[in-house]
Amino acid sequence: MVSMISRHSDPSGTTSSDPDIRLAYRSITQHGSLDWLALTYGKWSPGLRLSAAGSQGLSELKQYIAQSEQSVFLAFCRIPLDNASSFATITYIPEGTSSLRKARTAMSSRTVQSWFRGPQATLTVSRLEDLTVGAILDAMPSPPSVSVSVPLPLPVSAPVSSAFPSIDSAPASAIVRSSSEAKQDREKALPAAPGPVTRTVSEPARYVSMRGPPNFGDPRTRSEQREAQRRRADAEVRATLREEAARQAQIKAQQAEEAQQAEDAERTRRERLERDLARKKAVRMAQEEAERVEEERLAREREERRRRGAEKRAETTRMLQEWKLEEENRRKELARAEEELKRKATARREAARTSATKRRRESRMAGEGPGPLEAGWVTVQNSGSVAWRRRYFQLTDTVLRLYKHEKDVGGVPSDVIVLKGAEPTIKEWYEGFEELRSIPHAFALVFGNGEPPVMLFSDTAQEKDLLSGLLMTCPDI
Repeated sequence: MVSMISRHSDPSGTTSSDPDIRLAYRSITQHGSLDWLALTYGKWSPGLRLSAAGSQGLSELKQYIAQSEQSVFLAFCRIPLDNASSFATITYIPEGTSSLRKARTAMSSRTVQSWFRGPQATLTVSRLEDLTVGAILDAMPSPPSVSVSVPLPLPVSAPVSSAFPSIDSAPASAIVRSSSEAKQDREKALPAAPGPVTRTVSEPARYVSMRGPPNFGDPRTRSEQREAQRRRADAEVRATLREEAARQAQIKAQQAEEAQQAEDAERTRRERLERDLARKKAVRMAQEEAERVEEERLAREREERRRRGAEKRAETTRMLQEWKLEEENRRKELARAEEELKRKATARREAARTSATKRRRESRMAGEGPGPLEAGWVTVQNSGSVAWRRRYFQLTDTVLRLYKHEKDVGGVPSDVIVLKGAEPTIKEWYEGFEELRSIPHAFALVFGNGEPPVMLFSDTAQEKDLLSGLLMTCPDI
């Protein structure tokens, strides 16, 4: 289980006296509930802080580093072996880290090594694949001891929480314990099983058994190798700092050169701008003079156009008044002519009604029977159509039969207009049928029973008078 520490460190920088780091370090070295701790730089301060701690061994540390948003880590880890424990200070600097940050991390790594004293491996890796138990054991300066003595050890059975409470709050009887009692507690906590015992699930016991007893070589040789590694690291740091200083000097020189070039370019631009302004001023003065002359000419033209426009408007007004007077006279004339047409049409309709009534009476008196009163040609338009169709008709007292041809009489008519009970009346164009105005000898047959009207026109005025009169005088039987 990973214990996350979200509290920020002191603005002056975290030291070995930081209670979180100190308690986590004690829990690791005294076989408490923690196996590892990870340090990183604070987000809002330059100092180191405790980022996380855990109890599942090296694999959990690697998993945390891989999933963390931070890029650089300093870690302290315990590697359990047969009847012994190895400790390691690990510096993780991933590939692609800047040279300045590498140098800063290398200096912080030596500071952390001074915090975590005692026999330990010192390992710097750039890939998590290189962080293995074998690599840590190879970096050990001397064989690992059974226990590491640090002041104020934590009790084995006391868990270390994510907040790492102050050790001063624990009772003295729970803190000061003999090494034999601590050993007995550890033996009780570990499962009884043959072979080597380990505290991490990521590195099983058979790995250590297959490796055999660790052989760390001569301590003096290890010490010399560690010193050589330290000197190489110092040399790399100094080289990095020199490279950074040279790079900064080169940047400053380049910036100075760019500033000089920018100044020269600005001076050239100003000179060119002054020349352009002088040329534009001369051009503008010439344009203003030309515009003044042009404006005077346009003013004269506008005045002339205004005078001509006034004369034209006066002429147009006069012509418009004359046209309105003529139009009014024309409308009056048309109205008089239309009234005359209406009067004549009314008189013709009344004459047709009288003539048709007389003919019907003579037909009844002669005893002609229910035969046709009239037959002939007429052009018809039904209300549901826009087409005019020429038809041969036969009119009786009750129906108006329409045929396509005269030879079809006696057969099936193409259309039948029932007059019986329909209350037929005749309407002229001025009685609501304006579309018949331009059609000679046209009239509309309107029914009082709600049937749609039928429009007709004859070939001659006499035929119209005869047919319309017979239709108007149709008896209501």
